[in-house]
Amino acid sequence: MDTNDSLYQKSEDFISGTDMEKVLVEFSVHGLKSEYENRNTLFKSNIDVDDIEDALFYLSRIDAINIEGGFLVVYNRFTIERLEKDNRIKYKVEDYEKLHRFYENKIQQIHIVGEYAQKMIADYKGALQFVEDYFQLNYASFLNKYFKGSRQNEIKRNITPAKFRKLFGALSPAQLSIIKDNSSQHIAVAAGPGSGKTRVLVHKLASLLLMEDVKHEQLLMVTFSRAAATEFKSRLFELINKAALYVEIKTFHSYCFDLLGRVGSLEKSQTVIKDAVDKIKNGDIETNHITKSVLVIDEAQDMDKHEFELIKTLMEHNEEMRVIAVGDDDQNIYEFRGASSEHLERFISEQRAKKIELVENYRSKANLVAFTNQFVEQISHRLKQTPIVPKQMENGLVKVVKYSSSNLIAPLVKDILSTDLVGSTCVLTHTNDEALQIAGLLIKGGLPAKLIQSNDGFSLYDLLEVRFFIEQLGAAQDQYIIDESTWKKAKRKLWDTYRDSSNIEACISIIKNFDASNPKKKYRSDFEMFVKESKLEDFTKTMGETINVSTIHKAKGKEFDNVFLMLDGYNLDSDQKKRQVYVAMTRAKQNLIVHLNSDFLDKLSCEDIQKEFDYNSYQPSDLLVIQLSHKDVWLDFFITRQHLLCNFKSGDQLNVDSDGCYDEMGNCLVKFSGKFKDKIHEYGKKGYRIKDCHVNHLVYWYKEEIETEAKIILPELIFQKREQIPSEKPTPLLNIS
Repeated sequence: MDTNDSLYQKSEDFISGTDMEKVLVEFSVHGLKSEYENRNTLFKSNIDVDDIEDALFYLSRIDAINIEGGFLVVYNRFTIERLEKDNRIKYKVEDYEKLHRFYENKIQQIHIVGEYAQKMIADYKGALQFVEDYFQLNYASFLNKYFKGSRQNEIKRNITPAKFRKLFGALSPAQLSIIKDNSSQHIAVAAGPGSGKTRVLVHKLASLLLMEDVKHEQLLMVTFSRAAATEFKSRLFELINKAALYVEIKTFHSYCFDLLGRVGSLEKSQTVIKDAVDKIKNGDIETNHITKSVLVIDEAQDMDKHEFELIKTLMEHNEEMRVIAVGDDDQNIYEFRGASSEHLERFISEQRAKKIELVENYRSKANLVAFTNQFVEQISHRLKQTPIVPKQMENGLVKVVKYSSSNLIAPLVKDILSTDLVGSTCVLTHTNDEALQIAGLLIKGGLPAKLIQSNDGFSLYDLLEVRFFIEQLGAAQDQYIIDESTWKKAKRKLWDTYRDSSNIEACISIIKNFDASNPKKKYRSDFEMFVKESKLEDFTKTMGETINVSTIHKAKGKEFDNVFLMLDGYNLDSDQKKRQVYVAMTRAKQNLIVHLNSDFLDKLSCEDIQKEFDYNSYQPSDLLVIQLSHKDVWLDFFITRQHLLCNFKSGDQLNVDSDGCYDEMGNCLVKFSGKFKDKIHEYGKKGYRIKDCHVNHLVYWYKEEIETEAKIILPELIFQKREQIPSEKPTPLLNIS
């Protein structure tokens, strides 16, 4: 602490007898070194200039000093004393009326000056008359002359009329009521499917910043996926430009990782929310990090107990904080991971929140809305009391095909192959295995089909193509900001190297999503965090001729012109299952075709509905598609195969037998695990043999015992049935419309 003593000695003359908050002291690093060496001390060390600089750096890090150029800033201790101890309300809104009128007049003056500037360009003489009238007429007469009718309301706003129209011009009355509400402390919005929830929230954020003067550091929005956070940030940027870059829009997990000062990922997110809540309650989080005046919650029906506890804790530490929670309890389909709309209901009841229903559906045709309205009434407990109202008056196609047998994959695929499809199309199933078989059969039938995949079992950061792109951004860890030239070169290099990869489309989508929410400045750490917190299914394109095949859960939040829904043996015995079907049906914009072998849709009807009954008997599909995960392959085997994997990418063909996968030269690349070999044997008993194999994903796997990272192949296998058992003679369909 000799350096500190020397600096305080220099500042002593300035500090004595003054109440200065800061004292500037001029010093020299070499001078401090000389003073130390000239001191008469019993124990003296040999030091150099680097040691002095290290000491200064340490003092600055602990906030003992602040180094500005060649100056030292010393902060004197200060004491805050509360003088006014009367907590009773002394002032009311009426007491600030004069101040309100003063600022309203200031806003009007800005608009008046703007009007004058426009007149100077368009009509010089008119501008001179405008100024003369301003000083000669009384203020009310001046306003009535130059700002007639609604224009007097326009000049009371703190934004231009054009910006006001952009913010509020295309919103419905119900949406506007949410935007304009600046007095309710707690608002709960029950937003139906296709009701413009994202649009409302983006415009509400813009209104808070521009109309209500909420500072960006006082605003927090939490979502459940990084893709949603990115979507909100990019759309807000389109609305209010670079001011959006400073708004804190985060997932629940990333916000808590920030509070704890940890690097986050999906794999490490199991306890992070609970840990953050505990530290907030124990006073271990700095107050400024959790001080907010407005909190916005997206998909509030999906909160689990830990996420709801975080919201309650933030509210307890911000008594005046406004909270806007938006969700749809009818679309809560994540109960298997602890999500419950009960928490949204508790927010409404415990906080006496103002409930607003958004029931206008802009997505679906009129008869689709009527059909799903009848279905959703089967759910026993709901927040919304008002039926969904279609904004499109035209009808689409609603077709229900009911079967007397199981094994609906083959007839479903046949129906798709025989249907003229226009626009985007998605086939929705209950299980991933069903989706795999349907995608395989559609491709076999000559249609461009793509499975909406997930990255369960590995992080997107470990996907070969993503890791390659990150490596192109620069290997130096101190390269924090990615310049535009490096970003463009990395994209070009990725395309040149992996244009034939089956994952290239998703990788390009990841990059575009990050680009949209970070248009001005890109940080390497932000991109890596974005990747680690994202899921593969968030980046699947839903446009074009490709038929998407997905489970219901992965399609939530998406929309398609045509939806085929297969419910084979689906038992509607719980509200959770009813909500899943409701989510699936409300993805459709124009046409909804349901294939099922249950009777829970029998009594539902709507205009232009087609009902068909199929009494044929169908056999299991002759095609099985299996995507292998880490547990299906021998991981350690890959450590010795690294030199053989260098030139492979997703989508490449492999030779295969019951033991593993091979390249064209016969080199073994993948060894199956014992459990997966048993599965192959079971398939063989049912008459299936391996027909084809290709690389589904190439990912990095980290072996902790030897602290080594290795590339591994996760293949996709296609099994073909040796002999297709002939079905009974087809029975004609009974068509009842």
